[in-house]
Amino acid sequence: MATANLEKIQTKNIVVGFDGFVDTIVQAVDVRNGEKYTRIETISDFGKRIMSAAGKSSNIELVPQKKLMGGNGPLLAETLCKLGTNVRYIGALGDCANNIFQDFANETSAISTGDYGETRAIEFSDGKILFGEMLSLSQTTVDSILAKISPQGLVSIIDSSDAFAMVNWTMMQHMTSIARFFVREIFPQCTKNNRLFFFDLADPEKRKQSELTEFLHIISSYQKFGRSVLGLNVREAQQVLHALGQDFQLDEREDSMEEAAKLLRKALEIEVAFIHGVKISSAATGKESAIANKYFVENPKILTGAGDRYNAGFLASYLCNNDINFAINFAAATSAFYVKNMVSPTPNDVEILAI
Repeated sequence: MATANLEKIQTKNIVVGFDGFVDTIVQAVDVRNGEKYTRIETISDFGKRIMSAAGKSSNIELVPQKKLMGGNGPLLAETLCKLGTNVRYIGALGDCANNIFQDFANETSAISTGDYGETRAIEFSDGKILFGEMLSLSQTTVDSILAKISPQGLVSIIDSSDAFAMVNWTMMQHMTSIARFFVREIFPQCTKNNRLFFFDLADPEKRKQSELTEFLHIISSYQKFGRSVLGLNVREAQQVLHALGQDFQLDEREDSMEEAAKLLRKALEIEVAFIHGVKISSAATGKESAIANKYFVENPKILTGAGDRYNAGFLASYLCNNDINFAINFAAATSAFYVKNMVSPTPNDVEILAI
């Protein structure tokens, strides 16, 4: 178990923002027989079903499994709470006094900045495909944040924090301007400048490369006021490498993952870059790099939210001990527990294999 490495976790304060979703987890029906059915098992099979309808039409039945609080920010924050940190949430939770976010909002003293988005997550044995309705997320802007809390109020919240996480840049249309506002107007007023800044892009392929490059420069600029950490999955890491002008073909092998993490960190001049794959994770600082490869789950019960649990595990553990080797192993174990059990773990639940 990992608790010995996380003695300080209950003393850590983390601010998280700015998205919010309600997720409906579904399965796509392959063959139905009365009340029973078999699902379409893989993304490849799903793609073939769709392609077979080209020039024709098709009706694919989706069977809801459950409805969950979602969004990269809420899932990250919820897991951080379960791991023992103190979290303040700012983001798109709608009228959280009367919706699925009610308990979460109470636990995190949340400030709602606009309506949430909605997602249908079709899960397969080899991954998931998300269909999102996110126009409402455009309501969360610098102005909507300032309508709920003053600049001095934000300074007070940030100044009491040990880490500040900004996630789901891709779907938050105004995240770049929000991030720029904080680095220009809020952090210069803070009295301490050694907190962690955590960033998760959330599949930037749908955004223009020029927009991605602009946001990556902002991530680098946060280093002036603390220590920036960028977390990516393998696909996102390849996209960011390309945006940074790095001619590197990433695949999920240990040497490739480790080299990619080093390249990303160096190009951005940040504290840490890490990459989480299906079977392998890598991380790099300016002084060292690390690999985790012992936490693959053969038959996961759920995949949606696994990356957010990984991010929470990394952020909480690295915040406590600044050890990237322990952090990526703790992160991978946190994610593995979640996909096996469909709930976020406590520190006592997270079993770290020999590292």
